[in-house]
Amino acid sequence: MQLNRRLERLDTRLQSIPADAVNSLVTQIATIDEFKGWWSGRGLPAPAMRKDVHATVAVSALASTQIGGRNTTVAVAQRRLLRGRPLRDGRASAAVTAYAEVLATVFANYGGMRFSQELILTLHERLLKDARGNPSQRGRYKTVADTAADYVRRKMESPALRAADPDLTPQLMTAATDWTARRLAGDDFHPLLVIAAFILELLAIRPFVDGNGRLSRILTNLLLLQCGYTYVPYASLERVIADRWAEYYLGLRRSQATASLPRPDIAPWLHVFLDVLQVHAEQLRRMLASRTDDTRLSRNQLAVLALLERDEELTNRLVCRALNLPKDTAKQVLGRLATLNLVQRVGAGRAARYRKVAPQADDGSAR
Repeated sequence: MQLNRRLERLDTRLQSIPADAVNSLVTQIATIDEFKGWWSGRGLPAPAMRKDVHATVAVSALASTQIGGRNTTVAVAQRRLLRGRPLRDGRASAAVTAYAEVLATVFANYGGMRFSQELILTLHERLLKDARGNPSQRGRYKTVADTAADYVRRKMESPALRAADPDLTPQLMTAATDWTARRLAGDDFHPLLVIAAFILELLAIRPFVDGNGRLSRILTNLLLLQCGYTYVPYASLERVIADRWAEYYLGLRRSQATASLPRPDIAPWLHVFLDVLQVHAEQLRRMLASRTDDTRLSRNQLAVLALLERDEELTNRLVCRALNLPKDTAKQVLGRLATLNLVQRVGAGRAARYRKVAPQADDGSAR
C-alpha cells in the first residue's frame, strides 16, 4: 500500500502541471523530438563522426566533475585526458577518469542495461571506485544522516529541501525506480517528462553520501539513449548543464520545494531540464552543419573511410586491391576525400599515402 501511494504521488506531479506551462513544455518537447526524428532519418553515424564520442566522453567527464566544485582548468585537463595523460591533481584525475569510464560504458552498452536499483548501485560504485573516504559507501545507500558542512547548513532550510532520512531511502528509491520503469514502458507520459521526474526525485532523495550529482548525469544519458535519443553521445550534455548550472539548480530547488504539496509544481524543473536538451540538440545540429554531410558520400568513398577505421594508412594500390577498383577510380575517390578534408595525403606520386583526419575535440561551447 505504501509503495502504491508513492507511485501515485509521482504520477500526481506530472498530472498537476499548471495549465499555463503546458504549451511551452509541449513546444520544447516537439523541438527535441523533431531533432531526434531528423537524426534517426540520417541512418547510422558516418565513420568520421564515431571518434567524436571519445572527445565527448572527455569533455563530459571534466564538465561533470567541474560542476561538483573541482577547479581543474577544463581546456588544459581536456587536452591531457584526450592524450591519455593523468591530471596533475590526483583526486580530480580519479574522479574524471572514473566518470569517463562509466560514461563510455553507458554509451557502448546502454541497450543491454536493465534500469533497476541494482544497476544504479553498480554505476555508483564504479563512479567512486577510486574516491577517498569509506569504501563501504560506494554502491550503497547512505546509512547515517548527512553531516557534511553544506548539509548542516541545509538543516536551516525548509524540510522539503532536505535529503531523505537514511531509513526511508531504500523505500523511496524502490518507488522511484519502479515508477520510472513502468512509465517508460507505457504511454501515460512522454518519456522526457518521466526522465526529468526521476532525476528530480533522485536528487531530492540524495540516496548516497557522495556522487549523487554525477550519478544523476550518468543516468540522464542512459535513460535518454534507452528512449531512442541516440544522438546523445555526439555532444556533451554535461557541458550544457555546467554552462547553465545556476538555472539548472534553481529549477531543481523550486520544484523540489513543492514536491510534497497537494498540487506540486514540477514545471520549473521540467522547463530547465528540457532547455538543456534543446541547447544540446542545437549545438549538435550546428556542429553537423559545419561539416560535410558524410551520408551523401558515394559507396566507394564510404568504403575507403571504413578501411581507414581498420588500417591507419592506405595507398592507391591498397584501395584498388581491397575494393576491386580501377586505378583511376581509386585515385579519384581518395582525391575527393582529401578535398573534403576527411583524409590527409602524405607524400606525392607513387609514394602518396592517405590517413584519416583526426577529429577536432568538442569543448562543449556553441558553434
